[in-house]
Amino acid sequence: MMNVLSSTSATQLAVAHWNESPLYLSEQERYSRYPWLYEAAEFRYHQGRRVLEVGCGSGCDVLQFAKHGAKAYGIDVTPAHVVLARQRLMGLAHIIYADGTRIPFASESFDYVFSCGVLHHLDKPREMVQEILRVLRPGGRFNVLVYNRWSHVPLILMLKHGLKWRLWIENSTAPVHIELYTLRKLRAIFAPIRLTIKKYECYHNQKLGQFIGWFLGAKGSKPVS
Repeated sequence: MMNVLSSTSATQLAVAHWNESPLYLSEQERYSRYPWLYEAAEFRYHQGRRVLEVGCGSGCDVLQFAKHGAKAYGIDVTPAHVVLARQRLMGLAHIIYADGTRIPFASESFDYVFSCGVLHHLDKPREMVQEILRVLRPGGRFNVLVYNRWSHVPLILMLKHGLKWRLWIENSTAPVHIELYTLRKLRAIFAPIRLTIKKYECYHNQKLGQFIGWFLGAKGSKPVS
């Protein structure tokens, strides 16, 4: 059987982190915590299309695509998350244990690829970008969310936790690779494709999210030729 795991240390850290402390939120919890996500992810707008979520976690987001009529697929590299996602989805979407840098689907298989909070855990993010573009049909669209370097969140965490502030970004303090992105860096790993980038998420005032948001959302299309 082909090894679906990347050999990079970042991937190994991510698997260990979320196997130890899987992230599971109910739908109400997730979309109350991130009220902007429903529209940012475009859950409602892909009825009848083949949609892939790279790094589906415990399945909350891929479920929304399925509920709105998409032919939904999710992959995740963490076994504990795959189990939870399959339990949540109950066959409404296809959930597969796989690495985002080695997506196990044929080229030009999908109309839309979504990924939230995955790319910034990779030490070789360009490999995942190339795989996303490979599995998209010409003209197909991607939507990727990553952490923003110039956000209010790092400042708050530094004030609370000092030099070890990065340990408090995720849902446990188990070590995990985290890359904070600038607009320039995000554009560079997708180059030469042009991106539309928006900022999201501000805990105390969501209107400020467009200026100091914790997430950068990058959308673009695979060239037709």
